[in-house]
Amino acid sequence: MLFSYVRQFLPEAEAPGLLVKIFSRLAGRLQEACNSTLSIYCWLQVEARKIILEHIGPGPKEATGQETDYYSSLLQDAPPEQQWVFRELFIYGHQKEDLARQLGKDSGYIDGLLKESLVTIGKRLT
Repeated sequence: MLFSYVRQFLPEAEAPGLLVKIFSRLAGRLQEACNSTLSIYCWLQVEARKIILEHIGPGPKEATGQETDYYSSLLQDAPPEQQWVFRELFIYGHQKEDLARQLGKDSGYIDGLLKESLVTIGKRLT
């Protein structure tokens, strides 16, 4: 399951190597995972995302195509601005304050767009 999650962010050729790196880095923290209020998988996903974003690094990214297709289908009914905010925050790991500056809005506006996009995703998943 975690491999499929990693594949949403990286090309297929890079994903196996990064998955090994993720498990190597997190192996010593398994007690932390067990003590977490999250399920083991959710904890792994949260921590893996941090490593993925570190691996990708700052700056413009090329979409792998797979996550673009998947999230586009979940957000097909959302306005373009909501899609953009979700992609920038969730896929690329940018800070909401940076997005707010780009749009000339406050971070509450970005929070609202993100919440609306998550509601749209929730409706599509049910």
